[in-house]
Amino acid sequence: MEEEQRKGGVYRKQDFNSYVLWKSLPSFLKGQPKAVLEKFGIIDEAILSLLEIKNQTDFATTFGIKDLGTLTDWNKRIEKEGLITSINSWARNLTPNVVLALYKNVSKNGKAQEVRAWFEIIENN
Repeated sequence: MEEEQRKGGVYRKQDFNSYVLWKSLPSFLKGQPKAVLEKFGIIDEAILSLLEIKNQTDFATTFGIKDLGTLTDWNKRIEKEGLITSINSWARNLTPNVVLALYKNVSKNGKAQEVRAWFEIIENN
């Protein structure tokens, strides 16, 4: 057993970080064709490859994790440490697209609360 595991750390740190990011991605986008994802403005190759993974079993297969209990342990750690706040990291890249769409909507319909909601959720303003 690795020293880091005995101290409560994560043995496969890079895979764990990928898992946290994957968990933060919207479920309805997982497994969608690349063309659909690009229509949403998602062009980052790392995010696109993670969105190819539909569920935890697929994640384990893709990353060569043989013991599904590892993902159970990771889920507990993610929840305990509140790590899913990383939604900002992938969504922030979409802000210009969303701002333009919201601007068009606000200028047409006057729904400024949608703009405020986006900035509160994604931009922490």
